[in-house]
Amino acid sequence: MKVTMKDIAREAGVSVATVSHVINDTKNITEVKKKKVLEIIDKYNYVPNSTAKNLRRKSTKTAALVVSSSTDSFVNEMIFGVEKKAREMGYSLLLVNTNEDAVYEEKTIKILHSKMVDGIILSPTSNDLDYLNKFTKSMPIVLVNRYNEVVKNAPRVTGDNYTIGFDATEHLIEHGHNNIGLIYSVPNVSTTEERIRGYKEALEKYNLTYKNNYLEIGYGTVDGGGKAAEELLKRHKEITALFILNDFMTVGVISKLRELSITIPDDIALIGFGDSPASAIIDPPVTNMILPPQEIGEKAFKLLLKKINKENDIENFELPASMVVRKSCGCQ
Repeated sequence: MKVTMKDIAREAGVSVATVSHVINDTKNITEVKKKKVLEIIDKYNYVPNSTAKNLRRKSTKTAALVVSSSTDSFVNEMIFGVEKKAREMGYSLLLVNTNEDAVYEEKTIKILHSKMVDGIILSPTSNDLDYLNKFTKSMPIVLVNRYNEVVKNAPRVTGDNYTIGFDATEHLIEHGHNNIGLIYSVPNVSTTEERIRGYKEALEKYNLTYKNNYLEIGYGTVDGGGKAAEELLKRHKEITALFILNDFMTVGVISKLRELSITIPDDIALIGFGDSPASAIIDPPVTNMILPPQEIGEKAFKLLLKKINKENDIENFELPASMVVRKSCGCQ
């Protein structure tokens, strides 16, 4: 027979409201009543609404990872890093992919906030994150990959996205390219904005004019990348190099350039982001800007654990960028 909260209240000789307050820790209940209710909960192994397994410690030993997308190797490797560290620390991990849907993201955070998990790691869908501040006061939350300074009491683990944009652009300029197109996945997120800022400042360093219409959205997909490249090159025949901010889009760009009989790197030089295993065997092999996604994921979980344990020495982390040079940019 399934035991209900009403059954527990009757056996403990208290009201249903008292049982609810004990479970949710929403009101001070006398130690005698609290002890009696917890004993009966343990007796029947009652777990309300899939929440805390151990109510005395108010811990589920479960964390949530909410990602905006899982469409590229970088995000998948970051997820692996979080999962790896969670397992090592004895935690179960609940994974939610919001698919770049801000409304669904906020709804998800609301649900997770209601005592289902001990803490949340979030890679948000946009910079519009004011809503998070009503949750960060009472729930451990860590931002990963993307962030906004507007969020308080939520440390972050990110990569150096400014350097990603600057170094890729400078590398192409040093190879003689003055007209460089940029294909991005998602607008209004810190990763895109920081990479574009780096791209702009590299152009400025070499006295080259930034042109907003050299930027094209590719939606983080193979098809989107191909369409973005075709549109850019149709609109601006003077473009001789492309910087692509997602490895799925890079595959689409290469496929589209082949279809158009455009040679890499002779006609169009190319630098991507995120070093998937295919990058080294595509013809030509792809030069990529990279960040350490597994390390970012692992650090994010360690930071979350500090928040859960109410440690005070919490700081933000920004991991360095690097470049893997291959033939697509005109090297070797």
